[in-house]
Amino acid sequence: MQLHTPLWNFVLAVYAQPEVEALCLSLQNDHGLSINRLLFAGWLASEKKELDLDVLAQTRAIRWQSEITAPLRALRYRVRDDLKLAAAGVYGAMRRAELEAERVELAFLYDASLAWPQQTAKTVKELVTANLVSLLKDTGEAKVNAIKVLEVAFLDTITE
Repeated sequence: MQLHTPLWNFVLAVYAQPEVEALCLSLQNDHGLSINRLLFAGWLASEKKELDLDVLAQTRAIRWQSEITAPLRALRYRVRDDLKLAAAGVYGAMRRAELEAERVELAFLYDASLAWPQQTAKTVKELVTANLVSLLKDTGEAKVNAIKVLEVAFLDTITE
């Protein structure tokens, strides 16, 4: 499995844009959304592919996220709250491990996306919106701002 993929490059470019990191962390912490899945939705649109939640649910990435990435994050948050452990470098090591776990998850998503069919009837912008709406359907008021910020970030990255 290759960890350096076009999806990884897209994620790095989008996440570095203003407001994206804070928004994604808020959606993750307040609504339990996966940042990787949000960014994957934008990348799929850039590839002219529509997000299918049923197909997504069957990917290896979903199991990896629930069994590896999420538990690492939970442990890292516990360590962060213990200043002695944080000072001992444990927190930093766990943060690096979590980032690598997220990178593996993105590689699983990339591999799964290769079999995803292209959608020629919709524009990239329509696909960005549709993919985000699919993932953000249960976020209430946060959905409006999230779609606005992420659409701009995705489309700016796609057209660069």
